Amino acid sequence: MDLNWLWVVPILGVLIVVHELGHFVSALRLGIKVEEFGIGFPPRMFAIRRNGIDYSMNWLPIGGFVKITGENGDSDDPRSFGQAPAWKRIIVLAAGSFMNLVLAILIFATMAVTGTQEVDTSIAPYTGIASLLENSPAQRAGIQPGDRIVAIAGQPVRTEVDIRSLSGANAGKPTQFTVERNGREIQTTLTPNTTSPYLGVGLVPWVSPATVDDVRTAGVADAAGLRDGDIIVEVNGEAVNNSARASHLISQSTEPIRLVVERNGQQVGPLTIAPNTGSSYEFTLYRPYRTVYYGPLEAVGRALDSTWSVIAAIPAGIAQAIAGQAEGPPVTSIVGIGQLTGEVAQGAGINGLLNLTALLSISLFMINLLPLPALDGGRLLFIFIELLRGGRRIAPEKEGMVHFAGMVVLLALMALITFFDVSRLLQGVRLLP
Repeated sequence: MDLNWLWVVPILGVLIVVHELGHFVSALRLGIKVEEFGIGFPPRMFAIRRNGIDYSMNWLPIGGFVKITGENGDSDDPRSFGQAPAWKRIIVLAAGSFMNLVLAILIFATMAVTGTQEVDTSIAPYTGIASLLENSPAQRAGIQPGDRIVAIAGQPVRTEVDIRSLSGANAGKPTQFTVERNGREIQTTLTPNTTSPYLGVGLVPWVSPATVDDVRTAGVADAAGLRDGDIIVEVNGEAVNNSARASHLISQSTEPIRLVVERNGQQVGPLTIAPNTGSSYEFTLYRPYRTVYYGPLEAVGRALDSTWSVIAAIPAGIAQAIAGQAEGPPVTSIVGIGQLTGEVAQGAGINGLLNLTALLSISLFMINLLPLPALDGGRLLFIFIELLRGGRRIAPEKEGMVHFAGMVVLLALMALITFFDVSRLLQGVRLLP
């Protein structure tokens, strides 16, 4: 039984505890009374009392909480949250999300200092198309999976960074793209989206030929006779000559795939590989990565760039989800996060889990600041309304009713999302390709 999904417990635990630490430390520093800081959720296991604050350990292991006096405006204590001036309340409410942002930057920076996996451009100097979103600019322009992007607006490109940078620079403008397909260069004109993703494509290192790199021992591919080092020359009857095209054809199938491979100069197959219960074929294609180490200052710069890239991509992802153009489920519950965590742990190890933790932390930072009832952003909205009213607060009971109604709606929505996540899990559908 695969227990990799259990990684979701420490990951969510860290994200929530760091978030609550932001509220806790900022409240203490601003002189607002804190009653309890808890690790996990009740029922309580034990607690230690220091300086009038209970530091508790609780039985439910995911996350934590901080209890601040009068956070719902129901206390006359002069040190309560409700009695604090607006600027202090704004800082305390925003501090949790801010700490999630800091955590993501720290993770990215730490990974850069201790060694990060990057494409070895001396082996794979070009970038190819592995997937296209439906009705995306690239699809409308006739670009196909397996194509290698050669030039954008007359400027040669090699890496994914080159492609994204030039696509962004030409956003909203008809732009000439040069791609190579089966050894022949093709010119096409497309207009990149004005926000990321500019082209609507999945980019991977373009490697030719498509070589099998890691066949899982005793897995379905191993049982079918696939071996490390095999060169894939045909997928489901279609000839392939690069890893991007092979990756696309394999990822599009949820049924048994038929591979013809070249081994020791001879063709073998077709080998029929049926997906396992997790819809995985249990092998990977060779992608040339190397470990690169960065100094502290450069690592921080890269971490800030990575964090901003994720933040900038989230609104576009939400817009795609609304338009029904997102790949995979646009939102997921804790069940889906657990499944995703298990798949990442299985396929990418600790580096993948660290990246996932950073991405989830940034998502929590942004989502929690949305001006929706029951979220910190919703509470901040009421404070800003208070400031616009010249300091006259909305009655706490009315604000409480709005947040309660919002919580009911959010819980109902999460229950619905959980239902779909469980259904997908029972059907054996993976979240990752």
